[in-house]
Amino acid sequence: MTHFLSAYRTGQGPALLFLHGIGSSRTGWDHQIARLRGSFACIAPDLPGYGDSPDPTEVGLDPLADNLVAILGGQPAHVIGVSFGALMALALARRYPSLVTSLVLADATLGRAGDQDVDRDRWLKHRRALAANLQSRSLERAGEIAAPGASVAVIEEIAGHMRRARPAGYLAVAQAIIETDAVPWLADIYQPALIICGDQDSVTGLAVSNTLAKHLPRARSIEIAGAGHAPHIERPDRFAQAVHEFLVEFSPRSDGVPASVG
Repeated sequence: MTHFLSAYRTGQGPALLFLHGIGSSRTGWDHQIARLRGSFACIAPDLPGYGDSPDPTEVGLDPLADNLVAILGGQPAHVIGVSFGALMALALARRYPSLVTSLVLADATLGRAGDQDVDRDRWLKHRRALAANLQSRSLERAGEIAAPGASVAVIEEIAGHMRRARPAGYLAVAQAIIETDAVPWLADIYQPALIICGDQDSVTGLAVSNTLAKHLPRARSIEIAGAGHAPHIERPDRFAQAVHEFLVEFSPRSDGVPASVG
């Protein structure tokens, strides 16, 4: 069943769909949208159970992908996702390949279906405990997401985005992660992909990004120095520059003039 999702829209140019992570919301993309809306028509939805969107009634990547098709109105877009948003971007490319022009996959997860049972159970137990206490534990969790030594302002910002998540949305995403192993899909995803990872990401880490770089047929990758699991927030200028340089290769302008960031 397709649900109406709340989405923020701004800018002009080729469509660029932003997908947030399990512990965030569409507002986590504010820095990037501010830098990229001069070149792209930016679309940032709250996933079900987050922010201004209704709670989910179905669990899994396919229902989420169907909701995103409705957001796009059947038009193709560049798709950028961070953490679970990157997994969601891959799922959209797999299910609706004609709607995905290119992929930007930041600090991705590929799901946990391939993990040992004890590791999956431990991870899901932690996620359930966090879902029940998102408001009170947001600063603690934000400190784990950001790079060591991150400023108070960055940690507070990450926590603020996290507080827009509701337990129903958070748990639905956790269940989708625990049921998914995206590695077998990767060889068949043909869209050009930019893989980004903070060099101090301790949540999903460089190993997952390296797996993406190895198995996606048209991938390139970069690390962002001084960033943890949220480089789009921690190092917004560097992140936006990398995204812009990648996307303009696949977004020709009729006048031939390169677009600028900002």
